[in-house]
Amino acid sequence: MIQLDDVKELIKLFKESDLSTLEYEKDNFRVKIEKKSFPFMPQMPALNNQAQEVNTVKKEEVTVDSANYVICPLVGVFHASLTEGGAPVVKVGDRVKKGDKLCIIEAMKVMNEITSDYDGIIKEILVSDGENVDFGKKLFVIGD
Repeated sequence: MIQLDDVKELIKLFKESDLSTLEYEKDNFRVKIEKKSFPFMPQMPALNNQAQEVNTVKKEEVTVDSANYVICPLVGVFHASLTEGGAPVVKVGDRVKKGDKLCIIEAMKVMNEITSDYDGIIKEILVSDGENVDFGKKLFVIGD
C-alpha cells in the first residue's frame, strides 16, 4: 500500500523536474500530476548564435546602476498628493525614510498608498500627476 510520505516525495520530485505531466499507478492507487502553463505568457524563442553575438557586452562597457527605484506594484493612476488638489507628498530633493508615504496609485476607485522601500533622497520623479501607470513601472529614483 502506498503511504502519504511516498506521494509527497513523488510531488516534490515532479516539481523539481522538467516534466509537464506524470502518471503513477501502484496496486489500487493511481495519481496524475500536471503542471499548467499560462496561455497569456508568451513563449520566448531560442536565441540563435547571431542574436547572442549582438547581445554580448564587453566588460568595460557595463555600468552599475546604484540608484534605488520605487516600482509600481499595480496598474492604476499616479497621484502625487494624498488628497485631491493637495500638495505633492514628496518632491525632488526631499529626504525620505523606509516606510514614508510617497504617492497614491488609484485602482478601481481604491486609493493605494505607496511607501518608500529605501532611506535616501528623492533624486527623480519618473511619472506625472494623473498619469496612468502599469505594474512594474519605475516611479521614483531614491539615492544618497
